[in-house]
Parts: sequence; structure tokens; C-alpha cells
Amino acid sequence: MKKESAQVNLLHILNDGLKASLLLFLPFIAKEFMISLTKIGVLGSAINSLEIILALPGSHLASKIGGKKILVVSLFFCAIGYFLTGISTHYSFIIAAFIIGGIGFGVFHPVAFALVSKLFNKEERGRQLGNFTALGDLGRVGLSSLITFVIVYIGWRNTALYVSIPLFLLGIYFIKLTKKDLFVATSHEDKQNEISYHDVVKNKKFMLATSSFCLDTIASASLFIFIPFLLLQRHVPYAYLGILTSTFFVGNMMGKVFLGRLVDKFGNTKVFIMSELAMAIFIFILSNAMWLPITILASVVLGIFTKGTIPVLTTMVVESVEHKKGMEKAFGMNATFVGIASTIAPFLLGFLSDRFGITMAFNFSALFALVATIPAVIFRKMS
Repeated sequence: MKKESAQVNLLHILNDGLKASLLLFLPFIAKEFMISLTKIGVLGSAINSLEIILALPGSHLASKIGGKKILVVSLFFCAIGYFLTGISTHYSFIIAAFIIGGIGFGVFHPVAFALVSKLFNKEERGRQLGNFTALGDLGRVGLSSLITFVIVYIGWRNTALYVSIPLFLLGIYFIKLTKKDLFVATSHEDKQNEISYHDVVKNKKFMLATSSFCLDTIASASLFIFIPFLLLQRHVPYAYLGILTSTFFVGNMMGKVFLGRLVDKFGNTKVFIMSELAMAIFIFILSNAMWLPITILASVVLGIFTKGTIPVLTTMVVESVEHKKGMEKAFGMNATFVGIASTIAPFLLGFLSDRFGITMAFNFSALFALVATIPAVIFRKMS
């Protein structure tokens, strides 16, 4: 079990780090091909939108042939995406490369969350999911920093090609592991007992958990984008923006590890409800505080609760379906709903900021955090 968990964690570090790093190629690509910011936006969307599109088919395929096989295939898609990026001579080739890489990134999370959830029992699942999600952040920071440094010295094309080589080799290594039956396909008995997507949607506890997940996403997903604008309105010097947004990110990593452990001790719904109440309070403090030290403190604490709730909510999704087969389908459906919510969130907060002012828009986000507790309260009563 520890070996399988380590393998999935390694793939998660690579997946999240490589996705963040590929986006950092965009300024260099734009300069060489002299393309507009609109076309750059198309490349970013090509990666980010595929998780919504591929969550259901990816999870369905994982339930048929085994989730770990899907993760290995996704690694090869990432490798091919990087390789094609390195040899691209035209913008259209770059789009194709980003789409292929995006397929690898897009199928990963719902399948990986299902795998980690099935590896551990209820008593330690929160801690393990917290570690799993935090490792993804570690990949985003570590790999993206390293790859950007390399780009400056050897160019973006060479970097993309050199990154693809170890990915191909690692993929081949994981294929060899399949011969040792580490990656076992779904058994005939499991297939017979599998739940359908219709069964998932009819599951009231699943829909309550997903509703809380979506409302939490609307409340918090786009705060990181708009915090700099809020701070600039408070006349915070530009030099402090990087520090304040970094403290928010540090809070993200702390929250995933810390709240995941609290789930094992106090239960998921209790931790989630208290987290959303704290989130609402600190969103309000951040949006109204005028003293810089209070703003910094609120940014760190808010970071803990915005992303720290991911492992908490994941355990709620697991609890709703763990007595049935087909957890991959449940995570695929959940990822689709949450992906739509994360797409809506920036537009909604931007609209509210233009209509009512950015301070009031943040107060609306606090309200969404409070509303997210309502499905969780009902979920708790059904447990």
C-alpha cells in the first residue's frame, strides 16, 4: 500500500508541476511567434478546460481498466505534449501540443483522488488526502521554478525536449511495473457491482457533498486572482503584492495538511463547517482591514481555509459512495461539477467587482462560504 501511495504521489507532483510549468512557457512562445494575448489565452484554455471535458470519460475508462493505468497513460500524454512543444514551428502546432498535454493533465485528478481514497481506510484517509493535495502544490512550486530557470539558460525549445525524455523513461518504468501486477484491472465481479452515473446523481449524499464542493469553489477559487486588485485599492505598494500572495499560497499548503489531519480526528462535516465559517470571517477581515499586518495575517489564514478544504470535501465524496463500486465515476462526476463552478467563479467575482466594488464582491464571497455549509449540515444529519 505504501509503495502504491508513493507512486501515485510521485505522479501527482509531476502532473501538477508539469502543468504549471507548461503555462510558464507562454511568454517565451509569444515572443518567438509574435502572437497576441488572445491567442495566448486560447493556449491556456486548451489546458484548463480539458479537465471538465475529460473528467467523465477518463473516470469511466479507469473503472473499466484500472485507474493506475490511466495515470501512466496520462504521463505519456504529458511527455508527448512537451516533446511536440519543443519541435513546434507554428502556432497551430503549439495548440496541438498543448491539447495533447492537456489530455494528460485533464484525466489525472478525478482518477488519482479515487485511487488514494481506496488505498486508505476512513481513519487515515483525511491525513493521506491532505498530504496528497499538498504534494501537488510542492510540484507546482518546485518544478515550475526549476524549469523556468532552465528556460532562461538553454531556451524554451530545448527545455521542453529535455523535460520530455525523463517523462518517457518514467512511463516505460511504470509499464514494466504493470507486468508485476501492480496495476490490476477491474475484476469481473467489480464490473457487475459497479454503479452507473445515473446512480451517482441519484445519491443524495453525493449531491450534497458536491453542492458544498461547488459553493466552496465559487467562494474561494478566484480569490487569489483578485486579492492583488483588492490590495492595490488599499494603496498597498506593488513591492508587497508578491509577499502577500505568497503568504496566501503558504497558507494553502498548510491548510491541506492540517485540515486533512483534523478530519481523521473530528470528522469531515464538522471540520468543513468550521472551516467555512472561518473562511467567511477572514474574507471579511481581509476585504475591510486597513492595517497591513492584519492584511498579511488574514491572507495566511485565508489561504489555509480556501484550499485546505479540498481533502475535507474529498472525504465527504468518498463517504457518500465508498460502500459501492465505481468510486472513479463518482470522482469524475464531482470533478465535472466542480470544474464548471471553478470556471464560473472568476467571471462572477469580476462581475460583482465591477457592479458593486471589489470590497463588496469579497463580502459576497464570504456569503457563498456560509451558504456552502447548508448542504454539509444536511449531509451530517444523514450520516
